[in-house]
Amino acid sequence: MKIIIPARKGSKGLPFKNRKLFKYTADDIPITMYDSVYVATDDHEIAKLAESYDFNILPRPRKVSNDTASTKALMEYALENIELDNKDETIVMLYLTYPERSWSEVEDAVAEFARSGSDSLLCRKEIKTSPFLVLKEEKKGRGSQLFYHDLYRRQDYPKCFEISHYISIFRASSLHELNNNMYNSNTFFLKIEKDIIDVDTKKDLKRINGKRN
Repeated sequence: MKIIIPARKGSKGLPFKNRKLFKYTADDIPITMYDSVYVATDDHEIAKLAESYDFNILPRPRKVSNDTASTKALMEYALENIELDNKDETIVMLYLTYPERSWSEVEDAVAEFARSGSDSLLCRKEIKTSPFLVLKEEKKGRGSQLFYHDLYRRQDYPKCFEISHYISIFRASSLHELNNNMYNSNTFFLKIEKDIIDVDTKKDLKRINGKRN
């Protein structure tokens, strides 16, 4: 198993947020796994932090560091530059923006992934508003359906969920079959029961620090 931590320098919502969040994920990884951890970064400060944990550093070129580069593109670059044990090796991707994630949750997800027989795993969380009630905004105060339906009773709406990259797992050999958001029709979606914070603003970080203190 290999662990890849994307840690881009740039961030519009919270400048240098990955520098601020790095320790939360790094501190939770068992020392026995350090040799399997690869930090993909274009930030020399994050590289220094990774070195302090004896993690592997994967220099991240501009083509997979800008804010338009997809996660899949980064994973493709990573697998081209990591020596895998086998073509079907399990790859675990951990975004730093989920500092409340525990290592036991990662282990449980890896076990569930193995049991599922799927090629990839993402997480899922409940939504408050059904997409069947959501319209795309159009000009002059109009709106259009994202997909056609004529349902009007809430009990007739198909059950939906929101995807989350709280934990992302895939087989190295199946990466090419995933979309840019790291899933396909054979992805297993692991339900997350707790309310999770995906840090993107100072307010989010303040909430995390408040919980930790």
